Amino acid sequence: MPGTTLGAYRVEGTIGAGSMGEVFRGVDTGLNRRVAIKILSEKHRDSPELRARFVREGRAVAAISHPNVVQVFATGQFDERPYIAMELLDGTDLGSMVEKRGPLDSLTAAHAVLDAAQGLAAASRAGLIHRDVKPSNLVRLSDGKVKVTDFGLAKPVDPGAEPALTAMGVVVGTPDYIAPEQARGETIDERVDVYALGGTLYFILTGIPPFRTGKPAEDKYLKVVARHLRNPPPDAHQTNPGADRELADLARTMMAKKPGERPPYDALIAQLTQVVARLDPSAVPVLLASRERSRPNFLPGRPGSLDDSATLGPGVSIQSHPAGSLAPPPRPFPGWLIALTFLCLATFVAGLVVYLRRDTGSSAGATTPPPKDAASSATDADPPPAGMIPVKRANGTPMFYVDPRPVTVAAFREVFARHEQSDAADAPVTNVTYTEARSYAKTRRGRLLTKEEWDVAVVASGVVVQDGLFEWVDSPDEKQKTVRFHGKTDTRPDAKQKDVTFRMARDP
Repeated sequence: MPGTTLGAYRVEGTIGAGSMGEVFRGVDTGLNRRVAIKILSEKHRDSPELRARFVREGRAVAAISHPNVVQVFATGQFDERPYIAMELLDGTDLGSMVEKRGPLDSLTAAHAVLDAAQGLAAASRAGLIHRDVKPSNLVRLSDGKVKVTDFGLAKPVDPGAEPALTAMGVVVGTPDYIAPEQARGETIDERVDVYALGGTLYFILTGIPPFRTGKPAEDKYLKVVARHLRNPPPDAHQTNPGADRELADLARTMMAKKPGERPPYDALIAQLTQVVARLDPSAVPVLLASRERSRPNFLPGRPGSLDDSATLGPGVSIQSHPAGSLAPPPRPFPGWLIALTFLCLATFVAGLVVYLRRDTGSSAGATTPPPKDAASSATDADPPPAGMIPVKRANGTPMFYVDPRPVTVAAFREVFARHEQSDAADAPVTNVTYTEARSYAKTRRGRLLTKEEWDVAVVASGVVVQDGLFEWVDSPDEKQKTVRFHGKTDTRPDAKQKDVTFRMARDP
């Protein structure tokens, strides 16, 4: 009841109820922070299995620290029932959004699934399979960010000594997003979540769950499951011609029958990032700056924080909304405005070239175009650092500079003289720890690339990737460091690695 105290939390009202428990709105009396309190239902008080599942949900989510996963603050017991105190999400789940507004536009859908993929990837890195990914478990907040919720069916990839729970509740509600191997009761891994996320992408693009006919007699449980097992994935573009073709194809790939044919999270995130950048070029700087990083809290009125009218990037702003409402999706610049911007830039560059060449005998009215790749560099405020290549935004300004090749043995020995490597002096350096790579970069007044920057840099003209070698990239995890190679991501301990090199980046 309102006023009841559970540890440090006071109940203020009811949010809803599910098959396992009830959810209440509450407040942290010490921090004056709004929270959601989920508690096991009274009817399940004496069920050891459901108690264990409920407790495991709290531990599972608490093990994940990521801006696209709901945050758990505390767990405890009240009236001999376990409860979980977590952040109160001000938003709407994707299922309700589509039910009220119809299919989402391709850009909003791509943003939503990209956020969800990054949250699920963080869960996978923490050793967890969600097992119940569906639109109603993905909540879009008023600032446009999507968070993954409801880890009640989460399962450790490697359970170790933890006792296995029964299959009770593995399929909750409809079977619309269940992977074939999960439906057959086979051993599963995180690829069942990729499958379910692909089905979710199809749903938010079309407004219809995959493998549904709309006929009640044909959409019964076993018939839908049978289609998941046998039928090829449906085409969202065919169902909704307004859906982006690449996004529709990606949904089908994610729903491949064989787990090995589905994209891993790193490749999936990279492709979704490219789709968002193509649909909204103005989002590229935001993607590079924020993906896979903790995003700031936007608190109105707090010094150093964005207020209700602050902008996140071109065309994207935070707006005030009453509780339970949903901000409209960010809109890209109109096409005519982008075209006009590029025309103005081209005119400026042409005029600048004429001005700079006026003393070389060139005609004052000549507007000979500059050589390829020189037009954009003419707008740069400073020349690139010696030996580095600029990686540019759509408007030609540099996002950052990067080494065209990995650091060589000779260059590395200028900082770490005792490095032992039998390769030639101009060969890429290996047998380098993450700490040594970062120390070298700082000594040279540079830094390591982030994963997102690495993906953009390696496709830039003049940048060479060494075959067979991964590269250290900036890693926030203190225990496991990240290496990158042609769409592949691996985590390694901070130790010397024979197949890992690195290169440097610098900011403009």
